[in-house]
Amino acid sequence: MTVPKGKLILIGGGEAKDPDDKAVSSELRKVDFFKLGILAEFLTEVNGPASRIEVIPAASDIPDEMGESYRKAFRELGCNHVHVLPINSHNQADNRENLQRIDKADGVYFTGGDQTTLVDKLLDTALLARIHERYENDDFVIAGTSAGAAAMPALAIKEGKSAESLVKGMVETEKGLSLLPQAIIDTHFMQRSRFPRLTEALMRNPGLLGIGLCTDSGVVISRGDVLRAIGSGSVFIIDTDNVRDTNYYEVPELQSVYVNGLRVNVLAKGASYYLKDRLFTRTEEKGFS
Repeated sequence: MTVPKGKLILIGGGEAKDPDDKAVSSELRKVDFFKLGILAEFLTEVNGPASRIEVIPAASDIPDEMGESYRKAFRELGCNHVHVLPINSHNQADNRENLQRIDKADGVYFTGGDQTTLVDKLLDTALLARIHERYENDDFVIAGTSAGAAAMPALAIKEGKSAESLVKGMVETEKGLSLLPQAIIDTHFMQRSRFPRLTEALMRNPGLLGIGLCTDSGVVISRGDVLRAIGSGSVFIIDTDNVRDTNYYEVPELQSVYVNGLRVNVLAKGASYYLKDRLFTRTEEKGFS
C-alpha cells in the first residue's frame, strides 16, 4: 500500500468562521479561536495565506451561502486565492474546468451538510479520482467539516439515531469517498450523543477504527497513519480489537447490547495517535509540529 504524500484534516463541525464566533466546546477559555483555530491550522498545513483553496459545498442545501461564508473566513485570515467549486449534480462534477481547478489547487475544503448528498454527487466521478491522485502523489491537503469529514472513509454513517443506550440496529452505513479506508468517522460527537451509534457501526464492521470528532475539534492525518489532534475540544478514538464478550451478534434488533473490552482513547490538542499501530502518544514526544 502506497503512503500518501498529502494530508487529511477532519473537523467535527462548528469551527469558528469569523473573529466574533465563540461557539466552541469550552466557554471558559479566553482565546481567539478564529485566528488560532482550525481554519488557520488548515492554511498552515497547505501553503499559508498564499494557498489556492477550492471550497466544495456540495453537501449543503445552501451551497452558495455556505461557499461564500468560507471565502469570507479565509479572506479574514489573509488568504485571497479562495474559490468555490460548484457541484450541483453527479454529471457536473466532471466538468473540465472543475478538473483543471483541482490540478491548480493546494487543497480542497468540503463543507458540512449531508454526507449522503456529497457521496451521491462525487462517487465514481473523474473529479474524485483526481482528488485521490493529488492526495496520493502531491503535497495536497483535503479538509472536511461535519458531513465533509463523515464522508471521507470507505464506509460512512448514512443514518443512525443518537440514543442514550447502545441498541442494535440503529445505524445504517453507505459507501464513502475512500480517502481514509481504515476508519469510520462521526462528527458533533459528544454534543449530539453519538457515542452509541459509532460504537454500533464498529461492532458491525470489526477491524475498523472509530474517530469521534467533537465541535470545533479535529485531526490532521499525515502519511495516512499519523493523527494529530487540533482545535479546542476532544477527539475520541474507539476500537473493538480487544472486545472479549458481547451479545451484539446474538440479540435481535432494537435490543440493548453489552460490550466487554471496548477501548477508548480521548485526544485533545497536544496528543497524537498512530492509526495502524493503535498507539497513543503526546505530540511533542514524536516531534510532530
